[in-house]
Order: sequence, then C-alpha cells, then structure tokens
Amino acid sequence: MFFVRLFRWLIIITLRCTFWILRRLCTQLWRFMRWLLQRRLRSHGSARWANIVDLLRAGVWGRRHGLIVAKKWTGFIRHRGEGAVLVFAPMGSGKGVGLVIPNLLDHPGSVICTDPKGENFAVTGRFRATLGPVFRIDAQHPELSHHLNPFDLIRVGSHHEADDIAALADLLVIPESADGHWDTSARQMIAMIIGYVIRTRPPPLWTLATVRQIITLGSSGFAHELELMANCGHGLVEEEARITLAGLDHDETRSVIKNTAKTLQFWSPDRIGGFLTARSDFDLMQMHTGVISVFVVVPEDKLKIYQPFLRLMIGCALAAAVRGKALPRPRHKPLLLIDELAALGRLDALEQGIGYLRAYTRTLLVLQDLGQLRRIYGADSASSFLAASGCQVAFNVNDNATAQELAETIGRTTVMSRSHGTSQASTELLRHQQQAGQSESGRLLYDPSEIRRMRHTHCLVMMGGAVAFPILARKVRHYRERVWRGLWDLWLDAAPENPPASSARSPASSPTNPDPVMCLTQPD
Repeated sequence: MFFVRLFRWLIIITLRCTFWILRRLCTQLWRFMRWLLQRRLRSHGSARWANIVDLLRAGVWGRRHGLIVAKKWTGFIRHRGEGAVLVFAPMGSGKGVGLVIPNLLDHPGSVICTDPKGENFAVTGRFRATLGPVFRIDAQHPELSHHLNPFDLIRVGSHHEADDIAALADLLVIPESADGHWDTSARQMIAMIIGYVIRTRPPPLWTLATVRQIITLGSSGFAHELELMANCGHGLVEEEARITLAGLDHDETRSVIKNTAKTLQFWSPDRIGGFLTARSDFDLMQMHTGVISVFVVVPEDKLKIYQPFLRLMIGCALAAAVRGKALPRPRHKPLLLIDELAALGRLDALEQGIGYLRAYTRTLLVLQDLGQLRRIYGADSASSFLAASGCQVAFNVNDNATAQELAETIGRTTVMSRSHGTSQASTELLRHQQQAGQSESGRLLYDPSEIRRMRHTHCLVMMGGAVAFPILARKVRHYRERVWRGLWDLWLDAAPENPPASSARSPASSPTNPDPVMCLTQPD
C-alpha cells in the first residue's frame, strides 16, 4: 500500500511540474510574439543595434571573403562592399592584433602595408611568403632592405611623362605653409630637375639623390646646370629653366631654391632615403599580375622624420594601383593597408582618389581619432573621407569630440518614460493626490559617456548602406583564432637576420619556435 501511494504521489508531482513548465513556455512565447508584432516606437527616432537577421541579409557575417572588421558571436564581420574601411582607435588599443594582422593573414591577394616598428612583417611575413614574393622596404635596417626607385613609375617618352613627373614632384613636397606659392614653386623646380635628369643622365643615375645633388651645387654650379637645362631639348624643362635663370638675382628665386633644397634633404645620397631609392628590386605593377606583399617599415619613434619616405612609398603604390585598370583584373583586389595615416601628412593623391580607388583596391586606413583626420585634411575634406568610406570602426574612444560624433552617427531611439507625482494641499493632513503616466521620449542609442565607457573588448561598426543599423561587436584577436593557428610568428623587437633567399617556408614545415623576423625575399 505504501508503494502505491508513493507511485501516485510521484505521478502527481511529475504532472504538476510538466504543467508548470508548459505554462511558463507558453507565457514566454506569447510575450515574444506580442513584442515581435507590436508597433515599434519611432516618434523620436528608430535607431537600434543590428541583429543576426540584419547581418545575414547583408551578407557580412560568416562569409569567407572581405576585410575583417570585427567578430560577432562565432563568426567574423566582414566588409565586402565598396569603399574604404576607416578605423579610429588610439595607440595601444589593439588595432594591430585586431584589424591589421588578421587581414594580413586572411587576404589572399597582394598587400601594400605601412609597418611602423616592423611588427606586421615579423608576425605575418612567413605566411605571406606562401602566397607570393615578400618585399620589405625597411628604414630601420636599410642594409637588409629592398629598394624601390620612384623614377620607375615615370613613363618616359610617352604622353604621360610630364604628368608622371608632376605627380612625383607633388609627392616630394609636403604642404607646410598656408601660402601655397612656395610649395607650388618647389614642385615646379623639382619637376624641372627631374625632367632634366631623365634627358641628360644615364638610367642608373635617374634617382632622387641625383636631383638633390643638382639643387645643392651652389650658386655658380646650379646656374651652369640651368643654362644646360635651357638647351636640353625638353620643352617644359627649357621653359622653367629660362624663367629661373631670369630671376636668379631676385631674393624670391633664391628662397625657392633654398626651400627646394631643404625639401630634398631626406633624399641625399648619404641618407637612408637616398639609399633605399637608388634602384628597384621589384615592380609595383606586380600587384596586378600576381600576389606580392610589400611592407614599408619605419621606426615608430621617428614617424615625423620619415614622413617624406612614407608619403613617397604610398604615393607610388596609389599610382601603381590606378594604372592597373589597363591590365586584366586580378581575382582578388590588392589591399592597401595604411597604419598611422596621420604620419603621411596631407596626401592629395589619397584625398582625391579615396572615391575611385574602390574600383582598383581594397583600402584600410587607421587613425587615432576623428580630430586627427580633420587637423590634417580640414573639416570639409574629412567629411568627404567619411562619406567615401564604406565602413567605419571605432573602439577604445578617449576623446569627447569623437565620442559625440559617433553617438550622433549611431542615432536616436524612442523609449517609454514614466512620470509619477504626488500633491497635497497645505490645509490637508491626510488627503493627497497621486499622478502617474507614460509618454514617448527620445534618447541617443549610445550616448558619448557610454561610448567612452565601452568595454575594451567591444567595438562599434558602421557599414552605411550594407547594414542600415550600427553593429555592437567584439574585437578580433588573431592569437585566439584557431583558423590562423600556426600561421603567425611572435614578434621580438630585434634586428632581423639575413636568411638565404629560399627562406619562404610553409606553415606546416616551420619549426616550433621559428625566427620571428626574417627577410623572405633576399634583395640583390
């Protein structure tokens, strides 16, 4: 009899528990359906965070191709559309391990990458060598560096020669004065000397060091060269030479010559700039015909000193990228990855080409904040950069201006606000009135203080047309991803060794502790 009662009690308890669970499930399902079908509040704004449906519909989550910008759940968020990726993150915030290195390990096409301190080459160079030749233009260790002569991009003897010379002169002059007269005069003088060098010197002397030597010959020596320029047989060179000769006795002309010599100081034969541009070990046009990786390495504590060097290398890469339109399109567009964009200064070729570069390259630009972009390019041009970009990523925001602008970009949402009040007449001791109500009000979906307090593992992603709503995602960490296990090396801040030319090893055959820094393609 006891066991019968026990069995009956167990059945009753089981049925009650089952009924309670079913009731809870039905209640939650009803609440979810009611939330799904109810009218969204939009009177003060309709901003919200993108959900999985938005990401899947746009095709930016869980795909295999595209620039990696963040991670959501278990998949990467990729920018697969047109336009550049702009990254706003202060130094030391993890943009290298979260954006730069992941894309170097993931992108199957050619790569042109600026590399302050050499970390990107050290970590990803071995893997990039499995895809194609790797070239390192290294201002830190010039004795082990490859070389690139910008004169190779001048199409000598063609209708484009004068334009190519003018473009090279523009890259060499860093805009400094508010009055553009001095910068324009320096460009014209440099273009004149470059045209003269091409007409009168043998090809091995077509270098920036030769141009620097001519401008520093002294008064009598330079005047003699000007007389030769005036009769060199090149129309534009002769015209500029005659104008300069006529004004040699004027203070303004002497100031222009002095300013031009100062501009070309970095390219002296005994300076690193002159040494690294004395010849070319590769052709930048290979980015369209194969897969190459070019790392432009400069000391991070001397970015200002090496600004002319970075400007020239990136300017040459931009010119080579655009000229690829006459060649068959590669399977994967080249990736132009500029870390510390501010180190280039104002680069007109990039400012004017940010819109049409999308047809030839994938571009990833890294800055510290929005203010940095405005200080360099001005408010109007900075707005053009933002408008031409296809994706914006921000994390670890520290300044109020950037946080405020990001908050406005994310948008406002509508929320229900409650009000409650109590009133009591002065003559009444016990009687009083209470009022309560609800109303719609608007607020920023993420206000500036919330953006600044955002967890260091999170980031904000805005994709414009691809995903209509902002994305609150997590940063990528290349060393935590299984997909790249064994493909990257540790970085040790030391001088690279000089390995044999056949040092490009596959990840599977690499030793347990491979050399962290290696020159994967031996310069001649």
